[in-house]
Amino acid sequence: MTRKKLIALVTSVAMLAGVMSGCGISAPEQTTGTGADQNAPAAPSAAAPASDSSEPVTLRFSWWGGDARHEATLAVIEAYEKLHPNVTIEPEYGSYDGYSEKKTTEFASGTAPDIFQIETGLGPEYYNQGVLYNLTEGGMDFSNFDASFLEENGQFGSGAQYAMPTGQAGTALIVNKTLMDKVGIDLSQPYDWDQFFEWGKKVREYSKDCYLLSANTSYASAFFTRTYSRQKNNKPIIDDDYNLNMTEEQFVELFTYIKRLYDEEVCAPAAYKAPFGDQDQEDPNWIKGNYVASIGYTSSADVLSAANDSVDYIAGQLPLYADRKSDGWVNDCPQLMGVYAGTQHAKEAIDFLNFFYNDEGAMKTLGTVRSVPPTAKAQEICAKEGTLNPLTKQSVEVSMQYNGKSDSGPTTGSEVTAILTDAYENISHGTMSPEEAAKETMELLKDFCEAHK
Repeated sequence: MTRKKLIALVTSVAMLAGVMSGCGISAPEQTTGTGADQNAPAAPSAAAPASDSSEPVTLRFSWWGGDARHEATLAVIEAYEKLHPNVTIEPEYGSYDGYSEKKTTEFASGTAPDIFQIETGLGPEYYNQGVLYNLTEGGMDFSNFDASFLEENGQFGSGAQYAMPTGQAGTALIVNKTLMDKVGIDLSQPYDWDQFFEWGKKVREYSKDCYLLSANTSYASAFFTRTYSRQKNNKPIIDDDYNLNMTEEQFVELFTYIKRLYDEEVCAPAAYKAPFGDQDQEDPNWIKGNYVASIGYTSSADVLSAANDSVDYIAGQLPLYADRKSDGWVNDCPQLMGVYAGTQHAKEAIDFLNFFYNDEGAMKTLGTVRSVPPTAKAQEICAKEGTLNPLTKQSVEVSMQYNGKSDSGPTTGSEVTAILTDAYENISHGTMSPEEAAKETMELLKDFCEAHK
């Protein structure tokens, strides 16, 4: 299937999801998403009446992550079920690969889980599709949260909460300090993007088994492409009015840079990295300590550092263009949690989320498996219990040093993400030249903007 056909398919499924949410899959009078007045709080979903406390209820809960996150989340589910013997929560978990595509299909067919983890950039898209339940009207307890933090994470300009942030987070370079020191380079000090080439050369001279960067396509595509526009233009690639803010010349410059990363062996070969998806901690070369740094997010710090306990890790500084208009690095939340607008058990689903976020035992159990916890109370408990991962905390602190405007919206939606990821794959695998990839990317993004204006 050609990429254009694939993008068209994604668009069709997304549109179908929106249509179906207004045609019976979501409850009648469901106003959780699109409409003339998106800034006004929407009415709650008219889900089926909540069951009696003795009536058996089954909830499905889906998320992605590494083993540490899975184990902690399963423990919280078990603790909740002991307190609520009539409620059974069926877990659905794995890696992020294919997760968002599965959600698109589930929304279209009305088979989405009652509770699900959301990639932050897709939150606005899900809100506009009307697939998120209004948590404010549903009785979610926000008392432990900072109001301004909630406003920026999960309200989507509506004035009501449609998703809950799972933590405080940002982009991160998790650095193998042991190898970094042996090579004689320093990612703990400010540097520009071109420094990667000099450092990459030194790493390869040190050992042909080692590389400067472990770059999986999912994370690296966002790291290089979206940050370029935020730093160079101080704008997202596509803004909320569906204006394309990058030129073809800029894409050529960006893709030429990415090509050099692979040609000059700064990054491990894309074909080698592909089988591991976004699970860098499962790459044998990461486990052996053969990478200086992994491109990812603050929420990845714990699983990456757990892969090799004989290595010292730090959070590295993030690269900056000398002629930048903005630092471009954004601090928000690592993921969101939402309740499906079509759930038949909204009361129980929200009650579980209240336990997940506000129960002290749950706070202790979850620790930093989804980055630094989203509330001061949870942070205090984790620090006291010793479960506040120092590397996660440090990576968030480093991320918060930078200024940058969030590009959450059209740029982070499924269609544009697919276009940018495909371009990155073509460049990293050497199947397209920077000029060819730039031309195709511009055509696809222009078509996307025109279709949505």
